[in-house]
Amino acid sequence: MDIDHEDLKHLLAEVGRFAAERIAGATQRPESPMRPDMLEQLTNEAIELGILSLSPDGDGFGLWEHGDDAHAMAFNIGTLRHLGRANAGIAFSWHRTALAHELSRQLGFGQDVARALGTAFVPTGHYGLARTSLARWIKTPQPQPDDLVLLADWFDRDVHAIPLCAMTSWQSLLWPVWRNGTVAWQLAERRMLAVESCRPQHGFDELAAFTVRHAGAAGELRLPDAETSRRLYARVLKMDMIGLLAIGAGAIARAQQMASSYAAVRRQGGKLIGDHPAVQQLLSEIEVARQQAESMLAMFACPIDETDLGVVAAARAAAHDALCHAANQAVQVHGGIGYMRDTGPEKILRDQNMLKLQAGGTREAYSFVAGWTGEQA
Repeated sequence: MDIDHEDLKHLLAEVGRFAAERIAGATQRPESPMRPDMLEQLTNEAIELGILSLSPDGDGFGLWEHGDDAHAMAFNIGTLRHLGRANAGIAFSWHRTALAHELSRQLGFGQDVARALGTAFVPTGHYGLARTSLARWIKTPQPQPDDLVLLADWFDRDVHAIPLCAMTSWQSLLWPVWRNGTVAWQLAERRMLAVESCRPQHGFDELAAFTVRHAGAAGELRLPDAETSRRLYARVLKMDMIGLLAIGAGAIARAQQMASSYAAVRRQGGKLIGDHPAVQQLLSEIEVARQQAESMLAMFACPIDETDLGVVAAARAAAHDALCHAANQAVQVHGGIGYMRDTGPEKILRDQNMLKLQAGGTREAYSFVAGWTGEQA
């Protein structure tokens, strides 16, 4: 499905209204996490609007249904920015749901809407980004034997449990597994897995936390040839990292609005705190981080195969560290009450930290970029 620039503007305007009126309205009390039934209701509304288009044919224009068109990528990025501004946890859940559905469709897993909604998604192994080994495997037709050994361990689902943040009602899990020296994709039913519920996570209060590993049974498996496997996995990582950055950019825009509004009304020492140089410094650091993230996202509004994975990883590592710092500065603008859960900035900071840890986190991204560019870090 093709859209032009005017269509894109109207679609994103509708998404923005839905995010502001329904999502932000339902989560305006940050100290009270959303109930699972309310999240399911909002998810169904997102499907009705086409934000999550879970058709088996990919003939809609929902989130991540199309990555080969510049306007579609602009829609994906813009949608996640709107959703992230309203609530980063919900945006993350829908981002991963949409990725799981699109990948399942490409791989030929039969999924009706109910199953697609219940599919959680994990794009990586049990820690980091497998340092330089993963980058070299994706980029090099004949990787080093040591890299293959490390990747086999990284994807070992029997030995290593992986963390999962998802809706409480998830019923199946799509994740990459290592088979015959390459990445295969497995769709496993929850009952086939060893699943443990965890204590509430640092952020994403709307979602539940689990650890997951194999329990001796396998699900449906798709094993592309080696070249297709590398190309497909690179696409998945790019879409996931770009999506996480878009959600983070939306969340920091909301934090900036909160900080600016507070600085415009709170007085200290006989004048508005926004007139104090120290507060102006805090506000400017938030603005710089937001502009940096949005500039990077604008660069990625092109067909996904035209975007270099190393560039995406480097951009995300730099931008998300800055976004976390900016979220902390938004808390600081509010002073002591910024640390209270009922004010809002504290939750955005926690959610930014959670976004930073996804898809391997940002610390490992530097080693990944080194492997991508041929270094030996």
